[in-house]
Amino acid sequence: MDQLKHYISVACISFTFSILFYLLFSWLDIFPPMGEALIAQMLVISICIIILIFVTHQLPIQNTLILRLIEFLYVVIVLLIAGGFFNLFPFTWSTTSFVIATGVLTYLVVIIVTFMGNQSSAMQINAVIARKKREASTDQNN
Repeated sequence: MDQLKHYISVACISFTFSILFYLLFSWLDIFPPMGEALIAQMLVISICIIILIFVTHQLPIQNTLILRLIEFLYVVIVLLIAGGFFNLFPFTWSTTSFVIATGVLTYLVVIIVTFMGNQSSAMQINAVIARKKREASTDQNN
């Protein structure tokens, strides 16, 4: 169940930041304004990417660098395929570069936020362990 929560959280984070980055590039007149259909399509894209990442995590790949590279390739490939399928953007060098930049930025934010969450959880676990050790030590001394 915790793993399901993790993937749902990652999907929500990636969707949120991809929308924010798209909005930023829209304000800079790089992308057109956002509409409801585009938001729904971006949700589908985020879900497709997270499903592919979930499937990859089921494989017996132990090397974190290889896993990250595969995840990054999924982001780029899904963005390009979805861009063509949904006719989201013209396939010019500049537009495609910004689409890939959006994907890369979103991917990096997800990795950073996930890392920070893992660090926070580890600190909480370590604090509980330290407290229990202190309690056990106090009980032994009495």
